[in-house]
Amino acid sequence: MSNKKRLPEYLKTKLASLDDIEYKNVRMILNKNNLNTVCDGARCPNKCECYSSRTATFLILGNTCTRNCAFCNISQKTPIGIDLNEPYHVALAVLELGLKYCVITSVTRDDLKENNDYGSIHYVNTINEVRKLNKDVKIEILTPDFKGDKIALKRIVDAHPDVFNHNIETIERLYPIARQMANYNCSLEVLRYMKKCGLKTKSGFMLGLGESMDEIKKLILDLAETDLDIVTVGQYIQPSKKHLEVSRYYTLDEYKIIEDFIKENTDIYPVVAPLARSSYKALDAYKAIL
Repeated sequence: MSNKKRLPEYLKTKLASLDDIEYKNVRMILNKNNLNTVCDGARCPNKCECYSSRTATFLILGNTCTRNCAFCNISQKTPIGIDLNEPYHVALAVLELGLKYCVITSVTRDDLKENNDYGSIHYVNTINEVRKLNKDVKIEILTPDFKGDKIALKRIVDAHPDVFNHNIETIERLYPIARQMANYNCSLEVLRYMKKCGLKTKSGFMLGLGESMDEIKKLILDLAETDLDIVTVGQYIQPSKKHLEVSRYYTLDEYKIIEDFIKENTDIYPVVAPLARSSYKALDAYKAIL
């Protein structure tokens, strides 16, 4: 007998309408420029809403990840080479979409070890190309940890993204289960370092992997110690049967408890909602911390 938990109504989203012009236009622009999005790769529940609003979160460095996070739907295989034209095509897509605020993320590329890279050079090239064609656009990047390599991180600092985002994802106790190839303290140190270098910083984590409320509060306080600016908190939804099962679905009242805890105990701007994801209401959050 299946013990699958029923998805609450507030987590159910609408599919795209067949006659949604903006949704079709976004798909066309992405396909024309041969671009990946985390909206597709990670099966984001907000994809239809975002595409219909003529926006998307770009996924660079390919669509294959070198890590094996048990919650993530991104393909986990041996990656192929890098498309050196991708930064320019991202810039073209930003221009065609008319974005004033763009979010760029990537797979993790632990294989790119030469010159302390880990994908940081491609991030810098993408930021620079976007700004060449889009003078007034604000850029948020959501990066892997780059193995905590300070040379890679300094490259990012020197490119001056408007917001640096790196997700902590879950509580420390669950890292061996959910993020076997990552390190909780490394992620905190990355956020701490980037903030000390003068960047606006952001992180996010999921609910429903088996954490307790006390562990959530500790995670929030750990993030606050890095002087974080923005945090996103949303419900984990199992992408497929091969991924971690949902421990439980949090109630709307519990989301309010978590949001209030952040507001009362930290200076972090909270984006807390069942469907909140890394780029959820990203522009609103950016404006709020200015």
